[in-house]
Amino acid sequence: MPRSPQRYAAVSLFSGCGGMDLGAEQSGRARVVWAIDNEHWAVQTYRRNLGTHIVEGDVTQAVVPDLPCDILLAGPPCQDYSTLWNHDGLKTARGNLFRQVARFLDVLRPAAFVLENVPGLLSANHGAAWTLVRHALRAPGSFAGASNGNGPAVRYDLSAQVVDMADLGVPQHRERLIVIGLRRDLAARPPVIPTPFAGNPLTVRHALDDDPLPDCAPNHERDLDTPDVVERLKLIPPGSNYEVIPAGHPLAVKGLISHVYRRLAPDKPSYTVIAGGGGGTHGYHHAEPRRLSNREKARLQGFPDDFVFEHGCGTGARESRSIYPRVRRQVGNAVPPPAAELIVGTLAEVLLKAGVRPRTGRELAGGRRPRAHPGDPLPAARTAAGQ
Repeated sequence: MPRSPQRYAAVSLFSGCGGMDLGAEQSGRARVVWAIDNEHWAVQTYRRNLGTHIVEGDVTQAVVPDLPCDILLAGPPCQDYSTLWNHDGLKTARGNLFRQVARFLDVLRPAAFVLENVPGLLSANHGAAWTLVRHALRAPGSFAGASNGNGPAVRYDLSAQVVDMADLGVPQHRERLIVIGLRRDLAARPPVIPTPFAGNPLTVRHALDDDPLPDCAPNHERDLDTPDVVERLKLIPPGSNYEVIPAGHPLAVKGLISHVYRRLAPDKPSYTVIAGGGGGTHGYHHAEPRRLSNREKARLQGFPDDFVFEHGCGTGARESRSIYPRVRRQVGNAVPPPAAELIVGTLAEVLLKAGVRPRTGRELAGGRRPRAHPGDPLPAARTAAGQ
């Protein structure tokens, strides 16, 4: 019998539908043994595509699992740090969820972690947000104010790098802050994220046209636009937005951001795929006068076509209008898997050189126990939530 490949054990917070976790596993260097998210349909999607080791629940109430963890993955909600919105940061409960990352770090003491957020984290609250988050990630034990009983307080050396996902092999311009932490006792530095596609990115044409989607592809909803929207889009050439329609035209609209009725440019990466928004923000096809389907958006995020997004609705025309925003949210909130694959693979190389031993297949299988139902109890833990 062939020997099971050795990988690092990963625990995932704010997992969503599984974009970061899928990429981590595609790297061949990590195996996610436990994950958590509170968004029901994202969890259902995760279970369908990645496994039943995800818990549906509130991370602030979750007990830290007593499981092997070499790498902690986390993508806490970023809307409150985004410069597109209110930039409230630390003023909101959602903006303070990074505290849960510190709590898990303090207990699990992984060799490394990866945190993904928007670049606005660096400037929110006039820089106070990043100062606090950086302190929490560097010294999670002192930040939590509690002893986990596992010996001396754990500390991490950090790198913080703003990257455009297009430079990492995603056919989409998507700037994100990637914070990598490496446990200080390893005497190694966090890696610089390579950018192999800088100057030669994958384009919309590569993602959508070179291998066209069949009409029957899952999550490929179309014909959801009103006749006025279709006629408006016919006035807008590829790569342009609502601004090309003259003021006073019956189909002219006002917009606050450039994404409004903006059609893709086929020979460039897509602009950023977002999770929500009102009329005119869906993202629009370059060759046809219509919004992008969620399957097309998933391609622009780097998801494989066999990754199916759950939504709990039927397939009729009426159901499609409920399906679209439910899936759109999952796709837009995800970390692009190709980016996560590159980041985790790069980090794994550093861990190997630092002498961190990967887990055997048996160790990983023992940690990855099914959590098939939202009501299932969490495993025994080293410390309770809130302690």
